[in-house]
Amino acid sequence: MSAPAPITLTAEEQAAIARLFEGGRPAFSLLSTLRTRRMGFGYRSETGDEETFDWSSRLAVRQREGPLAYTSQAQPIPLSEVEEALIAWAAIGPNGVIAADVPVNGDLSSLLYWAGRTVPASSNDMAVDLFIINDQGVHLYRPGPDRMAPVEISGPDDYWKILYWYRNCRTKIMDRRPDIGYATAPPGTHNVNAMGALQYNANRPGSTWFLPVGDVGLEWVNQLLSAYQFSGFYLQDPETDKPAGCDQWIRPGFLEVGFPIPTFDELALMQHVSEASCVVQNIRLACEAMGLGAWAMGGYSDDMLLGAYPEVARGLGFPHLERDPAKNPARTATCQGLPGVLDAAMTPSRKFPNAEALVTHVAKLRYERGAQLAREDNWALKVGGPFKEDTLRRVMEHPRTHIPDWVVQAAIDTVKYIVDKYGCAPAFTNPVRAKFSAQVHHVDIGYYRQFHAGDGEPFLVTPQLRSHFGDWHPAMADPYAGGVR
Repeated sequence: MSAPAPITLTAEEQAAIARLFEGGRPAFSLLSTLRTRRMGFGYRSETGDEETFDWSSRLAVRQREGPLAYTSQAQPIPLSEVEEALIAWAAIGPNGVIAADVPVNGDLSSLLYWAGRTVPASSNDMAVDLFIINDQGVHLYRPGPDRMAPVEISGPDDYWKILYWYRNCRTKIMDRRPDIGYATAPPGTHNVNAMGALQYNANRPGSTWFLPVGDVGLEWVNQLLSAYQFSGFYLQDPETDKPAGCDQWIRPGFLEVGFPIPTFDELALMQHVSEASCVVQNIRLACEAMGLGAWAMGGYSDDMLLGAYPEVARGLGFPHLERDPAKNPARTATCQGLPGVLDAAMTPSRKFPNAEALVTHVAKLRYERGAQLAREDNWALKVGGPFKEDTLRRVMEHPRTHIPDWVVQAAIDTVKYIVDKYGCAPAFTNPVRAKFSAQVHHVDIGYYRQFHAGDGEPFLVTPQLRSHFGDWHPAMADPYAGGVR
């Protein structure tokens, strides 16, 4: 892929990006004041009043009255394009080329990409995508593995990339906010809230919900190949304590120690969570620098949000596999992703109907044309890193850089065993997760002035928060000037 032509930024856009890259507070200073500030314009807190969530579940909802009762009198003000673009880039945007400083004999071949992002990831597999939910609907932000330079943002001449990626690397999924079914409950219950009591202001008009969505199945398959090639562990059926279909390779020097399937599934989930957490922390730091509220959220049903229960709430509308309860001991929902947009690495599914299709797809990601270990159109040679040409040649020629055929076949046989017995793979965890996210908004300072301590101003009100509208929305009347009430 040839490098795109630079786009022209307005003077205001250039200045906004420069404000963060050149004149922002240092990281340690930001960490000292980093707070959630979950009360935004147009939000409410335990007022006891009934309201109808027209933008979401259309239910009449009442939060019990309490000592922090507050109704924001400020009209919602959505984030600007440049604000969203900067946060999206900070969250999970391209930042160049990774070091790939993993020994060849220490599992270098497990790295699925050498394209760097602002967050680390297990095997740098890009298994986490970012969905952006705002008043215009839902977009998938995915700049992909193409890189223009080893360090993407090296000075003012590169600032245009921030808006280029935001404008050209988003896919529209929905033209409205998703119905998340806040306050829905099983029939006959009176104190059950499937989306969690804390999420009362989730998905509000004017807010932008940055939602990391993880392909846990990709983590799982790649981890399986890595375990079989380098670790000597094999998957073991927890009901029988016997190998999961890979018996013929259990011998010294090949597969030697059993690893229960549910524990292996949990490990893949933990790897996803570690990356999603880094995404959310990057969002929080970006918002702290910009004077925005960043509400980290996790206490909600991501199954419902993804669309596992369309009879209750459509959510994002991702299709789910109908599983035989007798073959689903963990009683987990099994999301198949979004066809043609986010095809989860799981089987059976539209893209991966069987074990062979799934495993060979993940194995080939390193070696197919244009990839970092490809013989044709080699990715690393096109972008100028991370290795010198002679080093890259030695890496590519080393036998441990390539997955042995027996490893691929052992993984296929293992996946086939799991599918035959449990109906799908992965079997004990959902292949797609979206459990940790951040909702960003303009902060209603009036709430903190009413309830929070401080000398003159509440300690939660930082200089960048007070100056936010003057800096980021200079054409707008500053709602903080007279104190939001």
